[in-house]
Amino acid sequence: MFKVTKQKDTMTKLPSWLADTMEKVISNKIYQVEVVETKMLSSNLKCVTFKGGFFEAEFIPGMEVLFRVNANEYRHYTLSAFDKTKETCAVIFYLNRQGPGHHLAVNIQKGDRLKLIVDRAKVKYNELSNQHFFFGDETSLGLYESLGKKVVDEDVEYFGILELQEENLNSVKHLKLLIDTVPSDLNAPAKNAISWMENMHPLCWEMWQNATFYLTGRAKSVQQFKRYLKQRGVSFRQIITMPYWEMGKVGGG
Repeated sequence: MFKVTKQKDTMTKLPSWLADTMEKVISNKIYQVEVVETKMLSSNLKCVTFKGGFFEAEFIPGMEVLFRVNANEYRHYTLSAFDKTKETCAVIFYLNRQGPGHHLAVNIQKGDRLKLIVDRAKVKYNELSNQHFFFGDETSLGLYESLGKKVVDEDVEYFGILELQEENLNSVKHLKLLIDTVPSDLNAPAKNAISWMENMHPLCWEMWQNATFYLTGRAKSVQQFKRYLKQRGVSFRQIITMPYWEMGKVGGG
C-alpha cells in the first residue's frame, strides 16, 4: 500500500478544455481508483485508501501524484508507499479548511471513483546516506512515512522532528513514524523545533550531524530550520528542502 499526503499550497490550474486534452495525451499515467476505506487520524487528518490497477506502475519514495479537484485545477500529493500485489494506496489529506482541495478531501467517501495522475519525485531519497533526519509539519507526513519505510528496508537509520498543531500531535502514532513532535507556532516558524534540537544531548548531535536532512512543509519554517543547521555546521550538500506552503499564499486546500 502507498500513502500520500497533501503537499503544496499551490495548484496546477488550466482551462478546462486544456485539462481535458492533457489527460488524453498522458492517459498512460492516469489510473482509475476507487475509495475502499476512510479513516480519521485526527480531527483534520484524513487517511483515504484507494484501489486501482497499479501492476505496471513504477513508483519510488517521494514521487508525486495529482488529483483533479474541479474543472480546471489539480492538487499535488506525495507518494508514501505502494503495494503492487494488493493494488492499493492511501492518501493522508490535511483538512485545512481552505480551497477546493479541502472540499475534495472532506467529501471523499467509500465507493467514490477518481482519477490518479502519476507525476514525478521532487524530494528524492539519498541512497548514499546511512542516516536520514526529517523536519516538517502535517503536510510532510506522507513523504516521511515513505522515506521512513525505505530507510527500514535499507537497514539504516532515521529520526526527526515535526511541528504539528495540538490536535495532530498524536497522528504519528497511527503511522508508526519514529519521529518526535512539538506544537507548532504560526508566529514563530521552526522555533519549537529548534529549541528541541538545542535540548538534544551533545552526543546525540554528534551522531547525527553528518546525516541527510530533509526539510519540508511551511516555507518560513524550512528557511529558519535550514539557517539553524548551517549555523551548527551542517553543509549545504547535506540539506534537501521543499517548501510546500506559506500563510497568505493563494491556492491552499
